[in-house]
Amino acid sequence: MSDDPEAMARLAEQALSDGREEEAECKLSSYLERQPRNATLLHWVAMLRRALDRRETAISALVQARRIVPENAGILHALAHVTLEAGRPASALFEQSIRLAPSKPEIRLGLASARFAEGDGARGLAELDAMLAANPGWMEGHRQYAQLAALLGQDGSALSSIDRALARFPQGDELHRMGIALLLEGERYPEALERAKSAIATRGALAPYVLMRAAALDETGRGDEAAHLYDALGAPGDAGHAVWLARHYLRNGQPDQAAAVVEPWLSQPGAEGVWPYAELAWRLCNDPRADWLGGQPGLWKVVDLDPDELGLESLRELLRQLHEGSGRFLDQSVRNGTQTEGALLARIDPQIARVREVLRREVTRFAADLPDSDPAHPMLSQKRTSRPRFAGSWSVRLTGSGFHTPHHHPQGWISSALYLSLPDDLNGREGQLDLGGAPAELGLALDPRHCVEPREARLVLFPSWMWHGTRPFRAGERMTIAFDVART
Repeated sequence: MSDDPEAMARLAEQALSDGREEEAECKLSSYLERQPRNATLLHWVAMLRRALDRRETAISALVQARRIVPENAGILHALAHVTLEAGRPASALFEQSIRLAPSKPEIRLGLASARFAEGDGARGLAELDAMLAANPGWMEGHRQYAQLAALLGQDGSALSSIDRALARFPQGDELHRMGIALLLEGERYPEALERAKSAIATRGALAPYVLMRAAALDETGRGDEAAHLYDALGAPGDAGHAVWLARHYLRNGQPDQAAAVVEPWLSQPGAEGVWPYAELAWRLCNDPRADWLGGQPGLWKVVDLDPDELGLESLRELLRQLHEGSGRFLDQSVRNGTQTEGALLARIDPQIARVREVLRREVTRFAADLPDSDPAHPMLSQKRTSRPRFAGSWSVRLTGSGFHTPHHHPQGWISSALYLSLPDDLNGREGQLDLGGAPAELGLALDPRHCVEPREARLVLFPSWMWHGTRPFRAGERMTIAFDVART
């Protein structure tokens, strides 16, 4: 093994991109036993441990690196970020990072998240507001401001920072587009329509605004007006345009047209968000590709886990505490409930660490039993690794009449639901999970491919691209953990 620290750093960087973190972490840790004061390699070993979900030891390595180079902004920011992911107070670390690197906006985004996690979201929102007043072109800041406002129950003012910036810069196309996009993502279609009309009045009938106006018209029941705009726009120039146009055709009973629109995009960037519409169109057209895509045996799995292995009682207690400080994201599918913020399975609480490894084991088994590899299939084309990575994770707590609207997860490969608590008196199909149905707003006569009865400690695994939603229940609590497994 080389004793060249630069070679060690290259090894770590490569391992993080190709999934060989375990091997690289072992080599770097061995090197650091002999050369313990190399802050750069301590930083790298921390990133490897983070990827391996060993955040406690990642934090230890970063603390050690910081002792060696206390004024290194990169190491301090990494320490703040990993500490936040781990579920520990991190705002003080972000504040110190800002003092060392005041021009890095991503640190201020982290500080806002840390404030919210520590129950001080109003302060985080005010700090973002002040930053955006000074830097109105900071688009990621506007997006986080809107999400944080929604989490704090201030949906009505979620776009106030964008509106203030537009008052100063009415020609700001990025600001106009983001405001409309956030409203479309949040299914606030009448407001999106008004904002699109305003943008067109200010900036002219630019294609992005016309497309957004068409989408908002369609989603508010004004399909004939939308059709004229779609015709004027012509063939889609990106996957997002293809999706809106496919929704229009599906809603208007033209599945063959919807299929023709989406098929060219299935091998292009952004295809993860297009596959769900291809399945709807193919099913309605009785195209055999629909069963190839979503009907093959083994594409989903239901596993009843041991509640004692999960540590169910203590896990529920922890999650209820987290939900006390949670809200509803601007663009989420939850109705009458809350969703935790941040990567839940990154936390270092013993209850989370315990369930995380059970879930990783079950995902590994599921992936190993999937149908044969198929390079054309969005799920079966993925490499099946022995250590799957979580792309996102959260808990949802629904109360009376709570449900999830049908949706899909374009950022994932495998998605999930682990039931932790349920009402005692569910009747019929109350609270059940529907896999492979269709969004109600499209008005399609398609039944779900599979309906799952909820049970405590039951885990459901399915393709991330697949439509899924839950049915309302009358009263009580339904709490789950959900996660996405990263594509390889």
